[in-house]
Amino acid sequence: MSGDHYTHVLEVLTTYVSERLLGEDNASDLTERTPLLELGVLNSIETSRLVAYIRETFGVRLPPTSMTGDNFRDLATIAGVVVSHLPSPAGDEPAVASTNGGIRA
Repeated sequence: MSGDHYTHVLEVLTTYVSERLLGEDNASDLTERTPLLELGVLNSIETSRLVAYIRETFGVRLPPTSMTGDNFRDLATIAGVVVSHLPSPAGDEPAVASTNGGIRA
């Protein structure tokens, strides 16, 4: 897994969770290891929305086998799952979404 891709995906996911799930006032303590499921930040509805965001933003369709609590426990783990499923143009590095949702190689 490319460190650059992982770092970028982690940043995009952190922004999503901060802005859309926690709100500015509650996001100050968010880290890549904050237990999202344990704290109730991710529930079934929010997880579905996050999966849709991942599909739209990164072009990643997570297979049912990836939809486990272990894979969604924190941002670091989610980013790792996303990077492991990034589409790869023929023989090139995997494509990565920019922070505004566009794909860059």
